[in-house]
Formats: sequence, structure tokens, C-alpha cells
Amino acid sequence: MTAIVIDNVFWVKIAFIIIVFLEAYLSGIFPTYSKQCRESPKILGIANSFASGVFFAIALVHILPEEGELWSEIAPGSVFPLPYFLMFIGYTLILVIDKVMFDTHDLFDHE
Repeated sequence: MTAIVIDNVFWVKIAFIIIVFLEAYLSGIFPTYSKQCRESPKILGIANSFASGVFFAIALVHILPEEGELWSEIAPGSVFPLPYFLMFIGYTLILVIDKVMFDTHDLFDHE
């Protein structure tokens, strides 16, 4: 009985891996072949925001907690949370550079 359940779970995992891969591939390749998608600054801005949100979520959910644990092992009893501070400074620096160097005001219609 357990061998059948394990076998079914294995094939369900394989099916979901293939589905997720195809979904990501088709979603990623679609802007390459769509002329309207390539030329629209609004769509490109939304796609850029989505991609940055994915990277930000990866940093907050996966990388930052691990660095916090490593920092507590390296500097036990340290009051200053250096990894969190560096993440905040890096994110703020990127945000300021993006807002100063690139004007995104014309992406939205102000009628």
C-alpha cells in the first residue's frame, strides 16, 4: 500500500515540475515574440516590477533568515543586526538610484 502511495506522489511531483517549467518558459518567451509587449513601456514596467518583487521575496523569505542565523553564530550576543541593516541599505540604495536615474513618470497617463 505504501509503495503505491509513494509511486503516485513521485509521478505527481514529476507532473508538477513539468507544468511549472512549461508555464515559466512560455511566460518568459511570450514577450520575446509579442511586438505589442516589447514596445509598451507600461507592460515592461509591470513586468520589471514583478521580477523585482520575486527577487525581493526570495531575499526576505530565504536568504535573509539564513544570514540572520549565521550572524548569530558568528557574533553571539551582538545587539546590532548587521545582515538586516545591510539588506535595508542595499534595497534603499537601489530604490534611490532607480528613482533618480530613471524617470518612470511618463509610464502613467495623467489626464
